[in-house]
Amino acid sequence: MVRYVHHELWAAALILAGVAGGWAAAVGTGQSPPVRSGAIGLLITFALGFLVLSTLVRATRLKRVGRLGKFEAAAPVPDTDPSRRTALAPRMLGLLLLSALCVFVLRDVAIVVVPLAMGLDWLGKAVVAVGWERGNGRRLWLSPDSDGPSALLCTTVSPAPGTRTATGARPA
Repeated sequence: MVRYVHHELWAAALILAGVAGGWAAAVGTGQSPPVRSGAIGLLITFALGFLVLSTLVRATRLKRVGRLGKFEAAAPVPDTDPSRRTALAPRMLGLLLLSALCVFVLRDVAIVVVPLAMGLDWLGKAVVAVGWERGNGRRLWLSPDSDGPSALLCTTVSPAPGTRTATGARPA
């Protein structure tokens, strides 16, 4: 099992690092940058706007794009808890390499915008999951599933020793 938040953060970090690496490689080898210098401000504005919009849409219960309904439907982790593993799988390195290669070789605005949007969407999903976990006192886990790519499971989080509850009293 893998923590859902860690999985989304690793995916976002790898694809965004790939975009930055491909951009740096293109500029470092003397090729034209993927985005003209006059359009960088527009790209940053697009990226921030897309991140906010994506996060707000993911924080809904909309059928295909919202995540809250899926988080609330997560089944509890069974007693036969499979071993936990790291969220960074070797196959995820393909995100880094593919995005870097595309940005370096093609050097087009669309080639930068697509992986940038994908990475920001994963980042938005991680932010929504962290908010849901804190608000509900549960952690989300991805578990391999035979029916599909993975199933969402959840565990409860006990309060840390010495912390106060919502009423101000120390837990028993």
